[in-house]
Amino acid sequence: MLGPTRTFLSLRHAANSGLLAAVAYVSALFAATPFLIPALSEAFDVSLGQAGLLSTAQVGSFALTVFVAGRRFRTDRRILVGAASASVILNVASVVVSNYSILLVIRTLVGAAAGLMVWLGWAKAMRLSGAMRSVAATGPLSVFVAAPLIGWLAANAGIDAVFLLLAGVALPAAILPAEFAGYRHERRRMNPSRSNVILIGAMGLMTLSGSSLFVYSATRGNAIGMTPLVVSLAFSAQALVGFVAARIPSKEGSGGPWVLTMGICAAAVGFSEVPALFALGLAMWGFCVWMATPRILASIARWSLAPDERVGDTLSSMAVGGAIGPAVGSALIGGGTFTGVTSFAISGLVAAGLTVIGVSRFRQRRTPPDAID
Repeated sequence: MLGPTRTFLSLRHAANSGLLAAVAYVSALFAATPFLIPALSEAFDVSLGQAGLLSTAQVGSFALTVFVAGRRFRTDRRILVGAASASVILNVASVVVSNYSILLVIRTLVGAAAGLMVWLGWAKAMRLSGAMRSVAATGPLSVFVAAPLIGWLAANAGIDAVFLLLAGVALPAAILPAEFAGYRHERRRMNPSRSNVILIGAMGLMTLSGSSLFVYSATRGNAIGMTPLVVSLAFSAQALVGFVAARIPSKEGSGGPWVLTMGICAAAVGFSEVPALFALGLAMWGFCVWMATPRILASIARWSLAPDERVGDTLSSMAVGGAIGPAVGSALIGGGTFTGVTSFAISGLVAAGLTVIGVSRFRQRRTPPDAID
């Protein structure tokens, strides 16, 4: 769910194959998390909740890095090469450690490197007209290809094979070309739009509540009798329908109803004992994410004097939610039951959806002159 969103603002350009390779790596990195959690629990003899902290470590450092980079760093290919090289080294290092606490530290650094790679793609895409829409399908396609392979490796070859695969996928980003003008993020006066702040918070809540369940969805599928390969195919189906949604040209209208529909999908994933219904819920979750997110981002941009910065703030809010959500899920999943975490996910998604709908109705009575409300 989160990989396509994070790569939505990345770049597909002939002269920038290094950035495309970075996008593919980050998509694979986050697609691997649901499959790694049950394997980590078994390999390190820790609870599912403790294993879920891997996602918190990676996404938390990712969020902080994306937030800081846009305000402090100047784009440079050396940053991309350094982040990609560090990703290769850190993924290989993940293979040799035998202490789970040390592994969490390493994965925290992996998330920071991924944040730099995505920030560079975002910064470049914001400078090219139409780039965001033209690459909206990059993330879903990457996950579509990666999910079955990662699922098979995690089940049959172990977590070390997954980490080595990620190291190999990160390597091309350090080698292939990428062009930068050396610009730094421009600081401009942002409007004091209170409704934009509310929407940014709603997006964070959406990601927090959704990720609290989503990162354990592979474990949930296994619990109802689905093999890891079948679960990975469900993830691929999710990516495929996400690709379809991302290619739908019109992004007008409120994304709120789609966020509400995510709550229904979460119920199917967390409560259903029928594998087919689980797979349907997981797939439709991806479709709803890609129907909701671009619409909400477009709404935020229309009511902002500095749309690129506000969109960046939204992605940071979503990344923070993605870091907190697995930690909340680890506390709620307790002895392996999914009732508590599923109820939490549904409640949060419904609250986020109603908030987005409320802002949309409020704005129907107004126009965004200087985006001040």
